[in-house]
Amino acid sequence: MTRLNDAVGTAKGVYESAAAGAGVAATTAKTTAFDVAKAVAGIAATVGALGFDDVLGWVGLARKRSPLTTLAFFGAGVAVGAGVAMLLSPTSGEALRRDILNRLDGLKRQATRGVEQAERTVHDKVGGAVDAVKGAVSSETGNSHYGMEGGRAQGGESGHHLS
Repeated sequence: MTRLNDAVGTAKGVYESAAAGAGVAATTAKTTAFDVAKAVAGIAATVGALGFDDVLGWVGLARKRSPLTTLAFFGAGVAVGAGVAMLLSPTSGEALRRDILNRLDGLKRQATRGVEQAERTVHDKVGGAVDAVKGAVSSETGNSHYGMEGGRAQGGESGHHLS
């Protein structure tokens, strides 16, 4: 009976340890996801600010642009600016900020769902381990009720049940 209690205690310890580890992993994953998002935004801003002329300047080269190319870039910039202005003009600054925050909250919810799915997977794996321990204990004791026969405990002790 002592071996049975030890096995049940070990199984409970494994389950609690896995649950605590899953909580820590979830918190770490959330923090890491937000840190990665900030890093990617910073890299994108840096790369977006670099131009081909900057790269050529680093190696000691430069290129000449024709006046038509400069005019074409200016025209493209005006067109893009006008398009952005038309898309955002009916929206106040407060509404735009609210929209951005809502989108960020959506990303946060997606990350949270991913972490919760990982927690469920860990919980299922631990449940499988607990079931394996139950099977090993029941095959060792010769019954599936952990010391229970005919609804009564052997030796006056109550049987254990993992849930």
